[in-house]
Amino acid sequence: MTDDSSRSGRGIRIVAGILLTAAVLGAHFYMPSQTSALAAEAIRSLHGPGFGIVALLVVKLGRFKGGTVATYIKAGAATMLLAVLAEAAQIPGGREAQLEDLLIDALGIVGFLGCAAALDRKVLAAVGGPRTVVLALIGVPALIAAVASTIWLTYALVMREQSMPQLLSFDKSWETTYAFGDKVDYDVIPAPDGWPERSGSIARLNSAGDFGLMLHLRAYPDWSDYTAVSFVVGTTGGETRRIALGFWGLKPDDGSKPGRYYTRVKIGPVPTRYCISFEELPDATSERPFDLRYVSELLIGATKNEAGVTVYVDDFRLVRSTTGCSRG
Repeated sequence: MTDDSSRSGRGIRIVAGILLTAAVLGAHFYMPSQTSALAAEAIRSLHGPGFGIVALLVVKLGRFKGGTVATYIKAGAATMLLAVLAEAAQIPGGREAQLEDLLIDALGIVGFLGCAAALDRKVLAAVGGPRTVVLALIGVPALIAAVASTIWLTYALVMREQSMPQLLSFDKSWETTYAFGDKVDYDVIPAPDGWPERSGSIARLNSAGDFGLMLHLRAYPDWSDYTAVSFVVGTTGGETRRIALGFWGLKPDDGSKPGRYYTRVKIGPVPTRYCISFEELPDATSERPFDLRYVSELLIGATKNEAGVTVYVDDFRLVRSTTGCSRG
């Protein structure tokens, strides 16, 4: 009976280990269809806490030789090996294995196991109080570092939904999770006198020209209920310039290129609210049909032959009416 029970328990652990490994590997390749760029980033941030939970499961499922402390150490090593395999498995599929992900995985493993060990009475009995405190001092910071990104990105997702239909105001710190400069980072500055919007801060965008991109906005996944995107913009040197506004779609499930559309807006030195009407977008681009349900990014750039462009922008929002807007 004892031998049969032992073999049965060993078989259950082997099956559980195989299923757990398959689940971890599968999670690295799965991404829900039509996921916005920010949501995808939040999902990827689950690396740390995910492998921390896996490490705890390995402690429970494994039957390692040695004492309680050895069990935690070996469970951590086994989980880290699984993390390396999961990253390496992405290479044949064309995805890039990143050392940064492995570092986050390690922080999750150390954080979860360190905190669990510090609370384990068997570990306390084996190593004593002072060493258990050291475990806590190592585990707690690692745990915080592993889950901080997930907490911040989740907060940004929630706040972004609550801010609809405003896309970007430059007044809130969480907006930096989905708005960023390209080549030349934008500066957030106090709104100058005479600025038409009640805003504490606006952005100063710079570009070297030749369609130098100034701003990427990782947008909402569905803009189809709105008529246009609007924003306040003005040049800084008293001249009239042209800037480009680009809309990018999410990458389709079939692997083809996303739909992209660019338009040009002529702006002057007086800050004015401009609108880009979605009705004027073409039914198709040279690459594929453009679909407002799956907008992934909005880009601001200087058009060709417009070198050294600097503009002030503020208050990107979706609107259902273009009344009071300039069309550029």
